[in-house]
Amino acid sequence: MELNIGGTKLGKKELLIIAAVFIIVVIALASIAAIFILPKIMMGGFKAVGQVALIKIEGPLAFTSSKYSILGPLFGVEDYVELMEKAERDPAIKAVVLYVNSPGGSVAASEALYFAVKKLAEKKPVVAYIADYGTSGAYMAVLPAHEIIASNSSLTGAIGVYALVINYKGLMDKLGVEVYTFKSGKLKDVGSPFREMTEEDAKVYEEMISEFFEIFKQRVLKHREVESEKIFSGRPYTASKALELGLIDEIGTFDDAINEARRLAGLPETAPIRELRPTRPKLLEMLLGLPASQKLELLPSQEILAIWPPPTIAIEH
Repeated sequence: MELNIGGTKLGKKELLIIAAVFIIVVIALASIAAIFILPKIMMGGFKAVGQVALIKIEGPLAFTSSKYSILGPLFGVEDYVELMEKAERDPAIKAVVLYVNSPGGSVAASEALYFAVKKLAEKKPVVAYIADYGTSGAYMAVLPAHEIIASNSSLTGAIGVYALVINYKGLMDKLGVEVYTFKSGKLKDVGSPFREMTEEDAKVYEEMISEFFEIFKQRVLKHREVESEKIFSGRPYTASKALELGLIDEIGTFDDAINEARRLAGLPETAPIRELRPTRPKLLEMLLGLPASQKLELLPSQEILAIWPPPTIAIEH
């Protein structure tokens, strides 16, 4: 068998050599693609030049199995932490916008979210956008963000801690109900709803609140250049006042926050936004704000970083 190309006759041997070379080149190119290109595609590296991830933090801050509120949260803080870890690992995500509409929540949940934001901000640009409420524990959580932008009608601040204690002693006396408590130490039932609170009980709570508040205060001072000590009174501030006091960096829109994230990451104005969402809860969990297997009863006390009004407190059996 012969092939005539441009006046040159190629025999069977020459054709086999050409075919072999062609196959070797194809295999080499495929190997290069497998080593350098395919992993990036699988990891999302070529989904886009770069993306801005959007994570929405809404409602009271609590763990999914927490003893916080019958009306919340739809998603637990652990869900938000998981999303932030996902954003940190994804090479296609170059910056993150935290959309915040939360009055705060439990001390532990707020602190867990704070450390998650801090860890993420050490790796990628993070912009927090306060849409409505970004107060108390929610404000503490976003302190490590590179920029905090608030909408013109938002409330920010409410830096402080409170403990809610519900006491049924007077009601039980009227009903003729007596409660006998056997305890190893006189403060073992501190905050009990079945007896009058003593001065010593109150002192224990005051010490706990003071310690939690000092942690909160030091974090504010670490991340913000505030203008006045009055921000630690516990009151919330409108956006204009928050800007004046140094609690936020800018008053703007959600689009402003997205554009700032793009700028910090060196992305073009057309860089896409990808919202990261937790797994949707079941219907009963959405109605109760707690796993369906949990039963509810009043909790006598809870340390809370939140704005008014205090949430209804709940606890699992």
